[in-house]
Order: sequence, then structure tokens, then C-alpha cells
Amino acid sequence: MREQLQNKPEIFIDTTEKEYIEAWLLAERTSGWLRSLWLVVFIAAALLFAGLCSLDWFRHSYSSVFLPLLLCFCCPALLIVFFFIIPEKIKTQAKRDYLTYKTLMANAVIKLNADTVVTSTESLTFNDSYALIAGCIETPQLFVLIKDRERILIIPKRCLPAENADNIVKFLRHVFARKRRVMKNWIF
Repeated sequence: MREQLQNKPEIFIDTTEKEYIEAWLLAERTSGWLRSLWLVVFIAAALLFAGLCSLDWFRHSYSSVFLPLLLCFCCPALLIVFFFIIPEKIKTQAKRDYLTYKTLMANAVIKLNADTVVTSTESLTFNDSYALIAGCIETPQLFVLIKDRERILIIPKRCLPAENADNIVKFLRHVFARKRRVMKNWIF
């Protein structure tokens, strides 16, 4: 790799609960339950449109109104499930998991090597190859490296050393050029 960090700075990670929850919402948005959010919005709009178009106000039979009303009711129900219920379950699970994460990742240090990212804590050391990391999500506050469905690595941009922050950001953008997604928040 031509562009690599010469002095391999150490990044001390101190993730807050809010950042941890946001990272899991982002991970679920790209590769989990919330992945099909755009499709759900399209289906909800189609259900509402079909329900409103099939209403026949000039008929005298009330039984013909039930199916269009059911279609119209399915639209907000689907949106409530995907915009409120599922994210709340993810947030609740992330709040529970944060205590374990905080314990395991106490005094975590990340070193960005040419081919791997090494995460060292007091009790664990992870050596992850960039090729095996499924994706990278960049937000204005975070880099979230998705290893698999159950493991992510959160790098808050506020934890980057000030003297090397620009080089580290450029390096991560270069390494994950094909796997990187830029998102403002977990919705879109």
C-alpha cells in the first residue's frame, strides 16, 4: 500500500454510550434489520396510494370500504414499525451491550498498520485485516468499521490525535475506498 501512515500513531478510544448506540443504528442500517428502509417507505407510499385510489365513495355498500381502509391503515403501521419500534429495540439492546463493551474496551488503543488494524486493551488484542472488514461508515463524528453482524469497531473522530487527524482520515478513506459509506445519521 503506497499511502500508509509512517509513524503509526496510537488512537486512544473512549466511546460514549450515545456514540455506541449511534454506531449500532448505522450498522443495522447498512447490513441489518434497517437495511430495507427505502423499500419500506416505497411500499408504505404504494399502500397508501392504493388504499386512497380504491375508495369508492359513491357506492352504497359499506363492505367495499374495509379493504381500502385496511390498506390505508397498513401504511402508518409499517412506518411506525420501521422508524420507531425496531430502532427502539436496537437502542435498548445497545444500551445493555454498552456495559460489556465499556468493560472489554477499557483503555483501548488502536494502531493502523498497512494491512491490519490492531486493537489492544488490558485483556484483549484484536488483529483485524482490512480485507476482512465488511464495511466502513463515516459520519461527521465517527468511523464505524463493521467486522460482522456482532462486532464493530467504533473510532470517534474526537479521539484522533490532533497532529495526525487529517492523515488518519485520509488513510481510512483510502483503505476503505470501495467499502466506505458516508452517512449523516442512521436514517439516510
